[in-house]
Amino acid sequence: MQRITAILPLGLLLVACGDAPGDGSDTAVDAASTSTTGEAAAVTYWRDVKAILDAKCVGCHSPGNLAPFSLASYAEASAVASALPASLMTGTMPPWPPDAACGTYLHDRSIDDEARQTLLDWVELGAPEGDPADAPAPAQAPEPIEFDIDLQLPEPYTPTIAPDEYRCFLLPWPEDEETFITALSVTPGERQIVHHVIAFAVPPEQAETYRALDDADPDPGYLCYGGPGGDQVGGRIPWLGAWVPGGDPGDMPEGTGIKVQPGSLVAVQMHYHTYPGAKPDQSRIQIRTAASVDKVAVMMPFTNPAWVQGSEPMLIPAGEAGVVHSFTADVSNYLPLLFPDGGLQAGDPFVVHAAALHMHTRGVRGSLAVTGGQNSCLLDIPRWDFNWQGSYQLTAPVTVRPGDQLRLECEWDNTAANQPVENGVQMQPKDILWGEGTGDEMCLGIVYVTGV
Repeated sequence: MQRITAILPLGLLLVACGDAPGDGSDTAVDAASTSTTGEAAAVTYWRDVKAILDAKCVGCHSPGNLAPFSLASYAEASAVASALPASLMTGTMPPWPPDAACGTYLHDRSIDDEARQTLLDWVELGAPEGDPADAPAPAQAPEPIEFDIDLQLPEPYTPTIAPDEYRCFLLPWPEDEETFITALSVTPGERQIVHHVIAFAVPPEQAETYRALDDADPDPGYLCYGGPGGDQVGGRIPWLGAWVPGGDPGDMPEGTGIKVQPGSLVAVQMHYHTYPGAKPDQSRIQIRTAASVDKVAVMMPFTNPAWVQGSEPMLIPAGEAGVVHSFTADVSNYLPLLFPDGGLQAGDPFVVHAAALHMHTRGVRGSLAVTGGQNSCLLDIPRWDFNWQGSYQLTAPVTVRPGDQLRLECEWDNTAANQPVENGVQMQPKDILWGEGTGDEMCLGIVYVTGV
């Protein structure tokens, strides 16, 4: 999430009471129903604004959630109305990184021009309340997902590393037969500090390695910046799903699911946004499973292996802005590694249902596309924010066929002005390479794929 600083509520200007001309009686101007000019308000909270705030903002901006103030009621929204235009005009809120020119995605949190202007007009008019009878009918809630597995972090934990702490917790997978995950959601224990959650499936043959990481850390769980192995364990660990505040439950595309073997561990990576006086968290993971699915799915990581191995360094020189690295490859030969049971063979077509990008704190922009036999944009994030990352499900899945290639491109700014702050001190520029640590960088694409 973008670093959110507390914004002092700014009181609305009230129209002073005065004598009405002609009869000498006292008449108060109702600021809740009129603009600051005294005329009937063209935009009011109940008729025009509430539905926008409920749909785009209240998922995070509600009591007890991560955002520093609530927009869930008229009193709360009007108290901070003067603070809204800055975020609306810059596009930082509501947070929705993908560029609409690339594609469309389910659960879009972005706000269109008409709704943005409505909010701006409302603030300019003095945030009039209007008549509660004008409120639109509540939006129809989606059918709730019926989860059959509920996993909880082993014990409460209070993060201590500020402003952000990445900590992993290992949870035994409870099923004793091969199972498919078809939906995943999270119930945060302490919403004000849970920034995002990613769940990984540690296969049985690597379980002891990860238990050793847990045992070596005296606190519950273990530090794990980057992936579930932190900078201590390499190799690919499959993703199961991710959650961010305000996000919808992770219902995977119908008929698809990610396979989990008995004896696996669920590594839950918690990104805590730490603040003084934070309360302990003991979040829960809800999972829906199926004994079988029509199409087995996997999360496919995509990057240049030479960057990871260091044979072709992904160098981002100290002090330089506009540093770009890109990689294009035919990934068809990689399919047997992702589907070792023979579900997909080298050269088979496959379908991309969702896409994600990952960089660290000096990232500027990133994109992922299909090129070669076709030109299909999967995901373009023109203004990278390390604190707003997610997987975006395409409204129109893309089929990748023989002759097609995946193309990944990332840009960084490694100048002095774009360095992270650690322990209250802004870091100095240094040469950066690929790595798991805070001071390193990545350029990684992740796609959710199935067979055709």
